[in-house]
Amino acid sequence: MTLALRVKYFLSHPRLILNSFLLFAFSALWIRDFLYWLPKDAYGTSLNYWAYTDWLIDYSQGFIRRGLSGEVWRLVPSSVPPIEIVAMFSWVLILAIALGYVRLLARSSKNIHPLTLFGLLFLPSLFVFYLHDHDAIGRKEILGYVTVLLHLFIVERSFPLGDGTALPVGSLRRYVGWLLPINLILLPAIILIHEGNFLLFVPLHGMITLTVLRMTGQTSFPRAALWTGLLYLPAVLSFGIVYLTGTPGYQTLLGICQKWLPSGAIREGSCVLSPNKLSGSTLPGSFNPMEWSLAQAANITLTVVSMNWIVWISILPTLGVSLWYLIRQAVYTILRSRFPQSFSPQAARRYSGLFFRLYFLIPFLLSLPIYFSAYDYGRWFTVTSINVSMLAVSVNLPCLGFAHFQKEAGERSIAADSQEHLDNRLVFISVSIIICVLAIVLVLPHYCLFRCDILRSPLDFFSHAYTAR
Repeated sequence: MTLALRVKYFLSHPRLILNSFLLFAFSALWIRDFLYWLPKDAYGTSLNYWAYTDWLIDYSQGFIRRGLSGEVWRLVPSSVPPIEIVAMFSWVLILAIALGYVRLLARSSKNIHPLTLFGLLFLPSLFVFYLHDHDAIGRKEILGYVTVLLHLFIVERSFPLGDGTALPVGSLRRYVGWLLPINLILLPAIILIHEGNFLLFVPLHGMITLTVLRMTGQTSFPRAALWTGLLYLPAVLSFGIVYLTGTPGYQTLLGICQKWLPSGAIREGSCVLSPNKLSGSTLPGSFNPMEWSLAQAANITLTVVSMNWIVWISILPTLGVSLWYLIRQAVYTILRSRFPQSFSPQAARRYSGLFFRLYFLIPFLLSLPIYFSAYDYGRWFTVTSINVSMLAVSVNLPCLGFAHFQKEAGERSIAADSQEHLDNRLVFISVSIIICVLAIVLVLPHYCLFRCDILRSPLDFFSHAYTAR
């Protein structure tokens, strides 16, 4: 298709124009944030001190959990301030991840309804969480998003979409071969950087792999589960080692703090042995929880959550139901557009529900231990929400899963007999508008410790006002 024909095609599709504008606005918002905050974070004091010092924990006093990142920073020349490296690394990485999400959405931009796309871009529990809460920038879960995007790219390259009826010969071997570096290197590494990444990402990776192995039609469920377990055994072993032997004492943390102090990486007056309690601590805030036992962490979390449990009961189910509606509509639309000759609306409805259960509910349930031991509920819920949204719009994964699901169900119908949306058009538009309004007026708290606002002025959303930090 020539450039002139492409332009003509683009202009003749109003939905494509509007969706392209939304994707551009989202990208521009991220780039603006990147250009605004990077200098302040790298050369000032705007970067959250907790997140920054969390990267500095190392193995200089012996093996402990979260220490791999500090070992990496030790390779940086001492003449370069660590805060500059951490800030640049964090911002470049989160910007690349957000634009990677835009790429996934752009593949279906001519089919997804603009109301659905708006929700997938701006729901508070998705990527804008990191724009609205600057303190979340630099948190270590951003490394997990990279592994998910790479996994989806491997699925895309290993199982290119054809007519939706069969997988290419040899695709499974390519998939496993390209997945091994993630399983053997990246996943164990991000677990050694932060043990919470195991609960937040490994179950999701396991569900993707289990689904792919089952889609080949040559592997029974027990055999597929066994191979999935073997593939992710390095990640499990890494988590086990960290959990069993990685809890340091205060003396160890004090030694790490004193090591970083001469380079100016730690604030003066921080490296004093703190009492064994939450209040009165003098070590950097990220160091103190390292020493807590599981029972102590759970007790502190229960105390914090009990002070604002009504907020969590209100906001999380609201955003969860909104995400469920957006995901089922997006998956249905993608399947309808990709299976013009063999689309079954009934099968698509059931599969869209199965998709949400496989890639949201099951990983969410498996990640519940982190909710009992750490009170950053907004972050944990955001990770689960972003993960399933990336999978839903990845095209290849839902289409390949649906082809297998439809084959097992033995259903066939004509696409012309199916409606554009899962629901009645009036219901779809009404519910979608409500979700878009919620996206504008709701904000997901990072945690409810000092303040716990869940409502904001719509003007704050559109202006994306900055405050001095």
